[in-house]
Amino acid sequence: MDYINRIEEENLRQIMEQNITYLDCVAEQMKQGYVSVFAGAGLSIESGYVDWKRLLEPICKQMRLDANMDLTELAQYYKNQYGRQGLNDVVFNEFAKMPKSNKNVSLLAMLPIKEFWTTNYDDVLERTIEEQGRVVETIINQESFKYHDPQRDVVVYKMHGDKRYPDDVVLTKEDYQRYDENRRLFTKLLSVELVSRTFLFIGFSFNDPNLERILSIAKSSLNSRTLPRHYCFMRKVQITDYSADQENRTGDAFEKFIREKNYQELRIKDMANYGIYTILIDDFKQITLMLKYLYNKHIADNVFISGGIDPEKKAEYGEFNSSQEASPGLSRAERFLTKLGEKLIDGGFRIYTAFGVGVGNYILSGVLKSSKNDLHNSNVANSKIHISSLIGMETEKKEESRKKLIGQCSSTIFLFGRNREGEPENTNGIWREYKIAKECDNFIVPVKETGFTAEKIFEELERRGELSEDLNFLKGKHDEEELVNEIIKVLKKHREEKEKNLREKLFDDITVKKIGVFVSYHYDDDNEIARKITKIINDDNKNSFYVMQEEEKGKDEEVIKQWIDETIRKTRITVLLLSKKTRDSKYVSYEVKKSVSEGKLLLPILIDREESDFSEDDANTFLCELRPDTKDAKKGVKKWYQENGEKNILEWLKEWLKISEYEAIQHSKLS
Repeated sequence: MDYINRIEEENLRQIMEQNITYLDCVAEQMKQGYVSVFAGAGLSIESGYVDWKRLLEPICKQMRLDANMDLTELAQYYKNQYGRQGLNDVVFNEFAKMPKSNKNVSLLAMLPIKEFWTTNYDDVLERTIEEQGRVVETIINQESFKYHDPQRDVVVYKMHGDKRYPDDVVLTKEDYQRYDENRRLFTKLLSVELVSRTFLFIGFSFNDPNLERILSIAKSSLNSRTLPRHYCFMRKVQITDYSADQENRTGDAFEKFIREKNYQELRIKDMANYGIYTILIDDFKQITLMLKYLYNKHIADNVFISGGIDPEKKAEYGEFNSSQEASPGLSRAERFLTKLGEKLIDGGFRIYTAFGVGVGNYILSGVLKSSKNDLHNSNVANSKIHISSLIGMETEKKEESRKKLIGQCSSTIFLFGRNREGEPENTNGIWREYKIAKECDNFIVPVKETGFTAEKIFEELERRGELSEDLNFLKGKHDEEELVNEIIKVLKKHREEKEKNLREKLFDDITVKKIGVFVSYHYDDDNEIARKITKIINDDNKNSFYVMQEEEKGKDEEVIKQWIDETIRKTRITVLLLSKKTRDSKYVSYEVKKSVSEGKLLLPILIDREESDFSEDDANTFLCELRPDTKDAKKGVKKWYQENGEKNILEWLKEWLKISEYEAIQHSKLS
């Protein structure tokens, strides 16, 4: 068994190393501005919308057809039988509901991506990108190509239409067959984009009919030459997908798993022939981890410059200029700031700044001097420097803008500032930016030699023991050239270490296999203990478990049960908290029965409060009622208080796994 586990671990490591290499390629292309995203239905599921199969489920039941058939044919048969309006109502009603927050879409919206393609009808992408303060133009039909918003930051191409116009969405087999007649401009432009850009496909399954359409376009674009590399997130076919009920525990289920696994492997190889390389994942949470990796790699190059001088005392840079002999041209401070802007761009960094008085203008001058700048004429909306002036803004808006700018950066440099007698710290803009940079966990570089607020920040970090050893050079005096070079050197070292740590963290987060735990309990009585268990498990990075978060209350019963079904399917162990009112909860009974039918391990824990009149015998009786056909119906009820559950919950989970593995081995021997 150890040998087999080692082989599996090595295979997983190889897959992850390949995946990280692919992600690094995406990050590099993204830095150059060449990445587009193509989103499928799977991306919108976290927003509360359904995939294609579940969208057409009511129609499937009405027509008494197999839900596993070609869904475009199913939609076509319905239209032939009943007309188009029924399909339109299905689309309109499903996408009329308010979407929930979606981590993956939020991360995509924060990345420097200017083009999104999607086969989805919903507007989750557009809404989330607009929340980031970016102007979105949506292309939903051929007529939309004629008009362009000159202010747009992002364009979203909706290849299959929009929920607002259900009559025109691509849904039936006939819609697909007539696609190039009705939407040929989408096909033509996508063909060009597949040749000129790098695509990241997200939200597609290996048998998605929309992916088939994209592959056919890629094939026609190939023209006997290789395409640029594109990348596609895809969930691995897993044996657990075929063990959902008693029927699927038969040999037929295993045979189906083998067939689907083989088909997926062949599909992946075929996709690679057309330039689409697969990033294999075990579950969709891993996509979130990988998008976070891409985002953190992106902001590793971003440096926020916080600085300014007292606007009432222009050209007052304090002692920083005192050592310089009077001479025509720029002062020492002005030369330093100009050189800093130039060297940051030369070093491959991007600058974010609020354009503080007496600082921002010289930083910008330095950017213009850099051989790597891409500023042209008066354009400052480029990839190297991001300026958001706070002059004239209300206090609340200033704070929002500061948080947005600093939150997009990995490092913050503090320069100069002002010292006004009796001025509260919270009215000092640079001090506020220091507090925000700390909240954002930025690498903070307070250039003490520039004095004023920057010196105060340096002294506070030193006093609190939070000053990086790499910044000890800031204690001394330097000429401006030397000071700039040392700052760039330490920023580069921080960037290298951050990228190395990001890689290691992603590798560990995915290769260290964690087992899902579902906590079933009476909400009013045992909520406090359930939350304590969740926190203990999720806060311990060394353990092999994680708790699936509880769905919000107040939802329709069918929606809650659907969430329970999906969540239990993703877990291995159900922790059941037993107390007097447990019997009264219809959801607890449902959760336990679902866990038993899914073959999950059940860890019963008695909440043995002193005042409780719910005994261990009561707990055992209740368990037997819930699972009468299970031979271990009374198996090992733990006691939360008497057996110190707060301290031992992790050990109990490990113990339950070991017992399960032992029983599995014994069963295989008997077989």
